[in-house]
Amino acid sequence: MENFYNPLKSIVSKFPTDFKNIVIVGKGESIKQINKEVLSNALIININDSELLINGYFTIFYADRVLETFKKNGFKNEVYISNQKLTEILPKDTEFIHANYNPLTNEGVEHIAALFEKNSFELIDFLLLSAIKLAWLINQISEKNLPIYLIGFDFDIEKTEKIDSNEHDALYREILFKTQKSQYVFIQQYLKDKLGLQLRHVGNANFSSVSVSEFNQFREQDAIVGTKSKFENAIEYQKLLKKIATENYTIIVAELTNNHIGDAHRLRKMIKLAKNAGADMIKIQKRDVETFYTEDELVTEYISPFGNKLKHYRDGVELNDALMNILVTECEQNEIVWFSSVLDYPSLLFIEKFNPPLIKLPSTISNHRIFLKKAIDEFKGDLVISTGFTNREYEKFVLENFFNDRNLFLLQCTSSYPTPPEACQIAVVRHYENLDLPNLFPGYSSHDIGSLGSMMAVAAGAKMIEKHVKLGDLDWIHFDGVALDLASNQFENFVKDIRKASIMCGTKQKRIHIQEHHKYIPNEKHF
Repeated sequence: MENFYNPLKSIVSKFPTDFKNIVIVGKGESIKQINKEVLSNALIININDSELLINGYFTIFYADRVLETFKKNGFKNEVYISNQKLTEILPKDTEFIHANYNPLTNEGVEHIAALFEKNSFELIDFLLLSAIKLAWLINQISEKNLPIYLIGFDFDIEKTEKIDSNEHDALYREILFKTQKSQYVFIQQYLKDKLGLQLRHVGNANFSSVSVSEFNQFREQDAIVGTKSKFENAIEYQKLLKKIATENYTIIVAELTNNHIGDAHRLRKMIKLAKNAGADMIKIQKRDVETFYTEDELVTEYISPFGNKLKHYRDGVELNDALMNILVTECEQNEIVWFSSVLDYPSLLFIEKFNPPLIKLPSTISNHRIFLKKAIDEFKGDLVISTGFTNREYEKFVLENFFNDRNLFLLQCTSSYPTPPEACQIAVVRHYENLDLPNLFPGYSSHDIGSLGSMMAVAAGAKMIEKHVKLGDLDWIHFDGVALDLASNQFENFVKDIRKASIMCGTKQKRIHIQEHHKYIPNEKHF
């Protein structure tokens, strides 16, 4: 490793100090859509001859055909890393670091992980992984934590420069792209969990962190392109806690449930719209389909775009690791706190990987007392509990078991979709407030139509209001009928109504308001 690490360390020590991020460049079709001005403060690592499209700082390659391209078109970058003999042909003042080539094209993901664990640097067929390790080493040497963006990696034979013309080679490359795509998805999560390394794929895949159009809108001062975002989920959640404890304020939660339908673009859009409408938090749901449902339930008929069985639908709308990374990144970029309902133990373990400051244990699982106790023993953060389809016995169970050394949001809820007016039981919110327990915050999970019930809940003392949201009508999705549409002004108007209710309620301290005055001053001589 010293033969590689020491020269790299010397090169990094001479870097300009104004690099704000690292960008790895490939040659996928999407690279043509990138606004090059966005890259002005980026340290660019080119793979193969992608420097012909976007000029960078480092180039890594191993193939003879790439070397021939450079001989024909010239060497444009500052540093070249290759197994080829370049010393005699590189321009003056251009740096060269030799690296061994190790063909690992068809190795399993466990070998890909080993690439980052072993104390060496090498070039492999899936050259993107070598570039990612190079970026990681640069961050280590420079003692920085620059975000790493990947542009021009579409993993699609139709969107990549065509090199081979015969049918056999095209089929081979198609299979190779599928393999590399699955390897990248694995390594993205592996590096986040193992090394805390955040990779941000630019594109429209379900594992992409940023779309091309969004990337092109970034400016130098934007947190996502510049230094690491200052928004941290846990810290911003603490600010909300302080706000509801010291001000006349109610947290509004946009409950996405599964209305993102497992689509990355839709998920991003819902988060942005919810934030723009004035929501304080985003909430999702997570369940382990195989654990949560019985085999008989999974094979029941359920018509959706994913298939004609309940299992097809539930598998289709669940967030996987890649989509969770998108959720976390999108909430960070839009500066909105997120948390999740967890409906079973595997889901708790899954969500805990993403370090939420609070979770919700929903009404759906109020009878699963063994899991509930296990969850509160293992999860040390704050809790949101809904009380739909329960009575005072469940309230007693919650207060006796869930309420030590943590904040608890206890939400009145009626498990009816939609909830008719006579079933809303808003007065229960006042009952929760009258418990007068430290660190207990009453709230309301709204399944009723419109905003009146939630406005009354604010008047009853609710410090959290949870409302289902959607993006257009989807008749086949659960809870569609009670959700407010983000695409129109429904949810935005709902938020305005809640804020108005808070203003009208004021504080409990009776005082003479500045707006008050009397029309008549009594004539004291008559008294």
